[in-house]
Amino acid sequence: MKNYLNELVRRHRSLNRQIDNRKAAGWQVDMKQLKRLRLRIKDEIQAIRKRMQKSPS
Repeated sequence: MKNYLNELVRRHRSLNRQIDNRKAAGWQVDMKQLKRLRLRIKDEIQAIRKRMQKSPS
């Protein structure tokens, strides 16, 4: 579970960089899709962290 969480965090950071680079270059074409994907990943990260806090491991 921890590896999966780390992978999600890495993907979220990568999307942040992609969005920032597209903003700087003036590319608005796929920004909405990237932002939606980033939000879904962020929600999944939060859900996993919440589950990990509740589990007594």
